[in-house]
Amino acid sequence: MSSDRTILITGASSGIGRTTALHMNDAGYRVIGTVRHESDADALVGDAAQPDMLIPIRCDVTSDADVHALAARVGDITGGALDAMFSNAGIANMQGDVTAEGCPVTTLDRMMQVNYLGAVRAIQAHLSMLRATRGTLVINSALMARTVLPYNGGYAASKAALEAWADQLRREIRPHGVRVVCIRAAAIATPLEAKQDPASVPADGPYPDQQAFVRGGLEMMRRDAGKKALQPERVAELVQRVVEKHHPPAKPIVGGMSRPIWLLGGLPIRLQDAAMARVARRMTRAGN
Repeated sequence: MSSDRTILITGASSGIGRTTALHMNDAGYRVIGTVRHESDADALVGDAAQPDMLIPIRCDVTSDADVHALAARVGDITGGALDAMFSNAGIANMQGDVTAEGCPVTTLDRMMQVNYLGAVRAIQAHLSMLRATRGTLVINSALMARTVLPYNGGYAASKAALEAWADQLRREIRPHGVRVVCIRAAAIATPLEAKQDPASVPADGPYPDQQAFVRGGLEMMRRDAGKKALQPERVAELVQRVVEKHHPPAKPIVGGMSRPIWLLGGLPIRLQDAAMARVARRMTRAGN
């Protein structure tokens, strides 16, 4: 792959974003990766196969000022012509009350600010540069936007909102030749999982199963963490394939159990609910 191609990756400090930044750098791309801290920038460049081709920039996607400054830097680096963007920055919440009824609105707002509005803000700032190259926009969504697990603390809602916006964008920007792809990831083993705290989830109240459900999900992730399908490298490889395809799929899936989860989301609603109840019981048993 020619080294004159540039990809912007948000959320490159850790997990999927970091893995993808290093993968694309190794594949010969000039990578601009956003990080939250200078120490993350140093570590990212230190692990790069081609450190002179990896440019970390500090940016918080919830900040207008940060995103405007990022776009200015990207414009200077690329001459206003960006080949690809991977909108990856995001958070999950498995702490405190994670039910639809009990999850605090402040928590839901934070999820929307980062996962939905933060992604939109960063993408809007760079679309003109993608139009200049008829490039590719890849958005890190989640299979939970299609197949919603209970007790997810508003994560599914934030990704569903992002996908609805991306559908609108894809249909509007198509005449300009920009490809818009939402990667729908299922289980991926990243440091994000280690940040969750099942002990903070209420074990009483009207939804006493939520703590065991969250703990069971994390236990299952730890158990399967070494499996090939769960490695963040699978996402990085998919990003590269999507960027290099002239006609990429609009919503490819990746990750552990991605196929059965995708199929579950296509069932009639009553069958989905029944199947999801069995999944919930299994995960709750695993956490007890």
